[in-house]
Amino acid sequence: MKTVIIMSHPYYENSRVNKTLFEAAKSAENVIVRHLEEIYGTDTSKIDVANEQKILENADKIVFQFPLFWFGMPPMLKAYVDLVFAYGWAYGTSGDKLKGKQFQVAVSSGTAEAEYSKQGKVALTYDELLLPLQATAGYCGMNINKIFVSGGALNASDDDIKNYADKYVALLKN
Repeated sequence: MKTVIIMSHPYYENSRVNKTLFEAAKSAENVIVRHLEEIYGTDTSKIDVANEQKILENADKIVFQFPLFWFGMPPMLKAYVDLVFAYGWAYGTSGDKLKGKQFQVAVSSGTAEAEYSKQGKVALTYDELLLPLQATAGYCGMNINKIFVSGGALNASDDDIKNYADKYVALLKN
């Protein structure tokens, strides 16, 4: 299975969790990794839609990896979805290029996972917060996998981060 990871993190140089996951993913077989801000900076007009669509067409599994930004996607990833998942290509009249592909979200949060529950400070689950992204994937005919969460990134120990990376690579292999 060919997997493409589309990672967005505007503060990647300061990241511990996403940087470790992204670097670990590079070692997985049949995995292509793409860091949007590294490729395009923060200028959404530079996104090469045709090239990105070609890359996604050749994948069996598409992974969006990102830190939660105010309970959603970072700006470059949102722009990527808006531009690349175009009508007539991803959905609509003869637009089914993503149909049947596996879709995976790998998200990190600075706050502990327990806070993303009805009883927690956020009072919503990761599934609820990321429902628009999952709905987008479903609308495009993709098979949606369970969200992979790396919670508590701000206070994660090196061992916690290594454990997340090991689980992430195992997920990518399956």
